Amino acid sequence: MGKIEEKKKEKKQALLASAFQLFTEKGVDNTSVSEIVKDANMAKGTFYLYFKDKYEIHNYLIAYHANLIFEKAYEILDHQVLEKVFDSVEDAVIFLTGSIIDQLEANLSLMKFISKNLSWGVFSKIRIMDYDNQNCMDIFDSLLQAFSKKYRQKELMIYMIVELINATCYNVLLYREPVRLDELKPELFVAIRNLLKQFEE
Repeated sequence: MGKIEEKKKEKKQALLASAFQLFTEKGVDNTSVSEIVKDANMAKGTFYLYFKDKYEIHNYLIAYHANLIFEKAYEILDHQVLEKVFDSVEDAVIFLTGSIIDQLEANLSLMKFISKNLSWGVFSKIRIMDYDNQNCMDIFDSLLQAFSKKYRQKELMIYMIVELINATCYNVLLYREPVRLDELKPELFVAIRNLLKQFEE
């Protein structure tokens, strides 16, 4: 990467960092582009070289952080698969799910940001190529291929799994309602296993 490209990447990263901090503190509706560039110590025109408006940078951040959670979980899982620890794709997906939940539990402010603003279109479609992070769908594809499994309506199946994790974990992690996390996990894992079996060809 040349100096010009590196400088551009640094500016974009600074804008993303400032936007993320402001969005998590104030919310997207109460944050302006002017505030983002002021926090990043840049001219307002610089912002528009990278993003159309605050909603575009907002969607970019959601996609990046959500996909990064999956990617970190998959990095651990991939090593485990290579070591042939798991007997089935269901076991591997449960391991992936557990790792995702652990990351959300360790960073509740990130969980609030992702869960409150997450949309399937943002989560599944956007590629963050300049960060080289994998997309959620890519990760599931790699996992299913590793076990030579085929599923009908694969995107719908993955959507239902992601939504199930997102919806059930939010109140449990933040408020421990209606149950504690250690009570939720076994039931959640059974539901995910059943979904995988339901869609298997």
